[in-house]
Amino acid sequence: MQNIFSNLIIPRINLNSEESLVSAVSLIRDYGFDSFILFATDKVTFGERERFTLNRLSETRKILDSVSEKKVLFFLDAENGLGRRCIDGNEYNYEDIDSLNHESIINIFDSINKELHLNQISFNLGPVLDLKRDDSKVLEGRCFSDKPNEIIRIGGLFLESCRKNNIISCVKHFPGHGAVATDTHETLPKSSISEFDLKSKHIKPFAELVQNADLVMMNHINYSSIDSSFIPASMSKNIMINILIKELHFDGIIISDSIRMKSVTENFNEFDTVQRVLVNGGDLVLDPLDPIICMEAITDLYCKYGKEIDKKLEKIVKIKDMARSSIV
Repeated sequence: MQNIFSNLIIPRINLNSEESLVSAVSLIRDYGFDSFILFATDKVTFGERERFTLNRLSETRKILDSVSEKKVLFFLDAENGLGRRCIDGNEYNYEDIDSLNHESIINIFDSINKELHLNQISFNLGPVLDLKRDDSKVLEGRCFSDKPNEIIRIGGLFLESCRKNNIISCVKHFPGHGAVATDTHETLPKSSISEFDLKSKHIKPFAELVQNADLVMMNHINYSSIDSSFIPASMSKNIMINILIKELHFDGIIISDSIRMKSVTENFNEFDTVQRVLVNGGDLVLDPLDPIICMEAITDLYCKYGKEIDKKLEKIVKIKDMARSSIV
């Protein structure tokens, strides 16, 4: 029996962990979860390079599908390819991608998205539309350029490839992780960049491309010029509702970045995090430490925000149905 609120949460499954598999099966059987983000390790350590095998992915899919009322869907941080998490997959470094010709770039993106589709991974949490910066380890090899117009050109090709290969796309990390060098896995950064620079440079690629994207991922950075409270963009009403939805006219699904990052966990408890994300414009909560606490937070919200939550559920169920219809 599915608890409908499980649609608003995307837990992780660590494919190299039997304990994580057991937990995922329990989430499906007891609460009706039907979507997971794929990782390899059961360690809560970011930047890890332990990867899973395609054989392990296939075995896990069969187990999860056998206990689920619906086909289980997978999300993956595959902006660089399946190889980012899977030892048998391809992975590409984008350090010099802006120097490649049009056809070569298309071939790279098609290779990535065809491989995902072949392996029944429906949601690619990419492309990264952040401005490249040399002093950011967390963005290294993931960004297309430090020039907004080049990001728009190349990012547009990535989104076209997603559509062509029946992959659900997600532009990230709104409103621009390139505004800081700090890693949100480790702390909550605060950017003092001006509103003009933020919108004319960092938000510009999103402004041009969000209409072609299915999802937009919010980062966990505070931008004092557009939100004076010390909260990340992922919880900011002004950034999500006033800028992304009203100014940029985005009507797709807004997803948080992983809420187990230290930028979140060291400043907010998980119950409060979920409520802040959903009340202030977000639709999906990604990678919580405790999915059950998230369900409790949503249940608590529903009495006051039932209509808003129903609208989020309608959008999410629709895109999940679309993803299932495209699985080979």
